[in-house]
Amino acid sequence: METSTNSGSERRPRRLFELARRASAWLLLASPVLAQDARDEWEFRAALYGYFPHIGGSATLPTGSGAELDVDAEDLLENLELAGMASFAAQHGRWGFFSDVIYLDVADSVDDTTSLAAGGLPLPPGITADASIEVQGWVWTTAASYRAVATDADTFDVFGGARLLAIESELEYEFSGDFGPFVGPARSGTGSGEVELWDAVAGIKGRHALGDGARWFVPYCVDVGTGESDLTWQAAAGLGYSLPWGELFATYRYLSYDFDSGARLEDLDFRGPALGVAFDL
Repeated sequence: METSTNSGSERRPRRLFELARRASAWLLLASPVLAQDARDEWEFRAALYGYFPHIGGSATLPTGSGAELDVDAEDLLENLELAGMASFAAQHGRWGFFSDVIYLDVADSVDDTTSLAAGGLPLPPGITADASIEVQGWVWTTAASYRAVATDADTFDVFGGARLLAIESELEYEFSGDFGPFVGPARSGTGSGEVELWDAVAGIKGRHALGDGARWFVPYCVDVGTGESDLTWQAAAGLGYSLPWGELFATYRYLSYDFDSGARLEDLDFRGPALGVAFDL
């Protein structure tokens, strides 16, 4: 049964990449018709965002007592925290590249929670925990792109590249009573963990202009990937306004990770609004 489960998890990312490969091939074949207005000169754009994500997920952290604690990040990090984002993009004709960075430094605490688990088992009845957790890290996506559609109303790019997730987490805990290995001084302590993973990603991005003046537009981006994680994917869409020097925009972004079974970090997701400004360079 274990062999069958692992085989299925390996086939899933392969099917996703096969679909992305076929879609990219079709767009490349169709591009002589679709990419009518792609510009020949270099274009550069830099953007800064304020990102306000809700963070969900779960992790298993080693403790000084030799045991492990399971942490539900969605319960511990339930308050709104600020994360910063920045991106840079370059376009020359149909070809381009972009780099996007998210930096996180968030922390929160809870009292009398049962969201911690020892060795994967819920806390015993009558036992609660006070806990605080801090998460710091980077999510960096960089990719090359091909502009399959370039008209006054629409741009549509296919892209492929890589994504880095580098996360450090530190947990402080104190239990209300003795149980298992958490007896006496071991009832309180700290646990920590870190993850650094690279994944290949493929996706689409673009924008659609609204109205005759094309001042208002809808930006969007979707990608999926795998590699050192089981699966990563993201989706973002919003509304923007063009100005002579750049753009203002608001988007909603969802970024999700699934990790190998038994990994310290089991799953992780960021979801929330972002407000930003982009400058033509």
